[in-house]
Amino acid sequence: MSQHEEMIVADGLQYEVRNYRKKNQYSWNWSCQVCGDSTTNQRKARFWVDAKNNSLVCHCFNCGYSAPFRMYVRDFHAHAYENLKRANVKENQPTLFDLDRIVNRCDSETLTKLFYIDQYPSHVNWTNQLRSKKIKLKKYNLEVLLNLHRKYHEVR
Repeated sequence: MSQHEEMIVADGLQYEVRNYRKKNQYSWNWSCQVCGDSTTNQRKARFWVDAKNNSLVCHCFNCGYSAPFRMYVRDFHAHAYENLKRANVKENQPTLFDLDRIVNRCDSETLTKLFYIDQYPSHVNWTNQLRSKKIKLKKYNLEVLLNLHRKYHEVR
């Protein structure tokens, strides 16, 4: 979780916590969820969130609770933590696959189906289709697939 994402979560907690105040860009204050702050004065807010070393940390000056902000969110605001995890998963998913490894590990029937070799009888049309799909392969693996294309369409 980056500091920017943590800051978005801290800003989003304004309707969930009591006595929320944003002091400046990197500092927030509200009533502690851990100890509940004062039961006699509902306006007390002794829980602070501040930026430190490119992340947010939190501390309650009433009960002494202290932790990284992401752990506080995980323990006391689970829905915000789940949304944050989902956002991180989408960002961290690989966008490109290592197709060269697939060519080396698959048999010819699987490669024929994966790279649509059986769909295009002309190798020119087939390579144009690969280019239009932005499939990039090493020259050696492209030669392997071209040879497989030739063999497949000679037999048929």
